[in-house]
Formats: sequence, structure tokens, C-alpha cells
Amino acid sequence: MSQQALQALIDAVRNDAALQQKLSSTAAADVDAVALWAREAGFDVVSRDFVDHAEGALVEYEDEDYFLKSGWWTLD
Repeated sequence: MSQQALQALIDAVRNDAALQQKLSSTAAADVDAVALWAREAGFDVVSRDFVDHAEGALVEYEDEDYFLKSGWWTLD
């Protein structure tokens, strides 16, 4: 179910300029932070969903942590 929820989140962000602006900040780059925000917004996603999606196309790995690439919602 989480991959479907992640796709629903991606679609929601693509259609909402305010969300895009919010998620473009450096504070929203951490996968864990975005996953927490998404769950609070009603999307059933976890950090691993971002990492696993499209063979890692949405994330970068650095210093033992994952960060979302800029404009990750367009990389799907």
C-alpha cells in the first residue's frame, strides 16, 4: 500500500505549487522528515518508500543518510 500512497503524494505535490515550495526547502530534504510530514498529512508512506521507489531515483545517499533530490516529485 505504501507505494500507492507515495504515488498519491507525488501526484498531490505535482498539482500544488504551495506544496512544491514547502518541499523545496533544505529543511524538507531529509527523507525521514518528508515521510513524517506525509504521514501527518494522511499519506501512508515511510522513509524506505522514497529510497526504494524507481530504484532510488528520488534520493541521494550521503553520510549514512538519505536526502531527497531537488524536485523529487518530477523524477518519478
